[in-house]
Order: sequence, then structure tokens, then C-alpha cells
Amino acid sequence: MRRALAALVTLLAAWQAHAADGPQRVVSLNLCTDQLAVLLLPPERIAALSHLARDPGLSHVAAEARALPVVQGVAEEILPLRPDIVLAGTYTTRATVALLRARGIPVVELGLASGFDDIRTQTREVARALGVPERGEALLAEMDAKLAAAAPRDSARPTALTLEPGGFTAGGGTLSDAVLTAAGFANYAAGHGMRGYGYLPVESVAADPPDLLVADRGPEAHPSLADQLLRHPALARSVPPRARPDIPGPLMSCGAPFIADAVVRLAEARRALLGAGTQVAQTPAAADGP
Repeated sequence: MRRALAALVTLLAAWQAHAADGPQRVVSLNLCTDQLAVLLLPPERIAALSHLARDPGLSHVAAEARALPVVQGVAEEILPLRPDIVLAGTYTTRATVALLRARGIPVVELGLASGFDDIRTQTREVARALGVPERGEALLAEMDAKLAAAAPRDSARPTALTLEPGGFTAGGGTLSDAVLTAAGFANYAAGHGMRGYGYLPVESVAADPPDLLVADRGPEAHPSLADQLLRHPALARSVPPRARPDIPGPLMSCGAPFIADAVVRLAEARRALLGAGTQVAQTPAAADGP
């Protein structure tokens, strides 16, 4: 009896230690959960990331991901890895997610973040699921400190437009909108009536240009017709180089704490723009912070 009790106590202690450490074999199937996994965990606890994690044109953690296994997202790859938990997006490989759950493997799914509150909620959710809540709070504290430092101190709100290959952009109610607002800009696309994501003709943008253009031109090694649209001569004439800050696309690719670095860069670009004498609209400062 005593031996059985001692064995039970030992097993319980081992289980509690494992639970405190969190899952030891984590697989991520989505670019945004890839980046959270890398930010939150030591490499030895990551069994695999999605193949997109290694793409420097998309991923903020491409350098770290090169040292980690990657998968395409099919169950035949994932099951042999014996994951303790899988991170996925709500639109990620639905058949794979369903099969994993049918096998009893926990899956944490994240939707698209549309603002900083979503980033806080999702970072905390994933950090708790991985057993590293303190690390999640540390990342969020760093994000909030950067946002506070970058917040505008005046009422000027120059217009800014985020533009991706093909003319794809983000209007009101999007993460890009939240980023521009936090840096002291008015979202050009939202001002033209766009909600969510959509397209703006380059010709119309060139005819009525924003004060600042954030154009994700993508990696030079992968030229495309959609990418060439961002180099349209009319855009080059209407938006001068000083109004085209270098904001790497991966910084704004996902709702993760590092997006605060994009806000910092945009705030610096705003100060340079106003310092150059650009005439912009004056609007009341937002009542609520990011």
C-alpha cells in the first residue's frame, strides 16, 4: 500500500512538473502562430513550424525558422511528430485540424487580429496553452511600452496608405488601420470608405495621393506583375521617396507583439514628414489608446 501510494505521489509530481513546463512538442501550421511559437518558446520545444515561417518576405522569424523543422500542413507529416499541442489559424488546413482533433490532439486556433486588444488576447491565450504565461506578459509589456513611446503628441493626422502587390490594401476595422492610427496617421483607405480589405486602383491613388505610402514590394528575388504595379510611374511621380518609409512587410504580416516595431518606424516617418513641412489635416487626438 505504501509503495503504491509512493508511486502515485511520484507520478502526480511528475505530471504536475510536466504541466508546469507546458507542452514539450509544439507544432504550428499557420504563419502567425509560427511567429508566436518562436517568440514564446525555446527551439527545443518546437517540433515543427509551417513552411511559410522560413520565407523572409513573409516571416519576421525567418532566420530562427531556418534551424527548425517545417511542414506543409498535411496530417501524414504531423502525426509522426507526436505533438502535444498544435497551433493553427481558423482557416488553416481544415481537414488536417479535424483529423488531429479526432485523434485527441489539442488544437489552439487563432482568428485574424483586427487590433491591439486582439493581439493581447491571442498572445495570452497561446502563452497559457504553452505553459509560458509570464513570457507572454513580458512580450505584451514590451509592446505596450513601444506603443506609448510612439504615440503622437499633437493633433496632426497625415494620411497613410498601406499597399501590397496588386493594389491590395486595408481599410477601417483592420490591423493595418490600428497600426496607422497608433502611429498618428489617418488611414487613407478608410477615409475613402473602405472597411476591411480590398483593392484601390493605382491610378486613382496617384491622382489623389496619400501623404505617406507604405508599399510592401516583396522580396526582389521574386518579381511579379502584381509587384510591378507598386513601381507604377504615376505612383513614383505623385508620392516622393521621402514619403515611402521602409517598413518591412513581415513586421505587419501578423497580429503579434513585434508589430509595435512597425508603429515605431511609422511614427518616425510621421515626424520626418511633418518636419519637412507637409501640410496635413488637424484632427482631435483619439480618446482611446491602441
